[in-house]
Amino acid sequence: MKIISTQYTLKYKSFEIAVSGCHGYCKGCHSPETWNFDLGENYKEFLPKIKDKIKEASDLIDWIWIYGGEPLDNNLDDLIDLLKQIHSKPIMLFTHYSLEEVPEEIVELCDYIKCGAYIEELKCEDNIQYGVKLATSNQKIYKIK
Repeated sequence: MKIISTQYTLKYKSFEIAVSGCHGYCKGCHSPETWNFDLGENYKEFLPKIKDKIKEASDLIDWIWIYGGEPLDNNLDDLIDLLKQIHSKPIMLFTHYSLEEVPEEIVELCDYIKCGAYIEELKCEDNIQYGVKLATSNQKIYKIK
């Protein structure tokens, strides 16, 4: 699994990790540049930097977001390892899959999971869940813990 970027978002008080690779190819995707699995740096090499950034911003962030691309289209053992190593704050995983399609080992390591593909025809402005504005009406955030 490769990491394309990390960033802090003050609006949501989140530390965000973007992974590369996606098989979904949603029409109107906001980040088609993340579809390529070859982009970015191996997560194991990037992990010390991620941990340092999370520690440095600990007082500024309320949660950690992982999105892409599509995290679940990557090596699931890598994703499980990453989730275990960064769980100092609540974790929200963003996926286009349904909750039933998310492997139980992944569900157990997340505090929230945003499910649902981007469907351009269902774009909306009023789907706000847990303070997060979702792009389409079919998307849902599940509170796991």
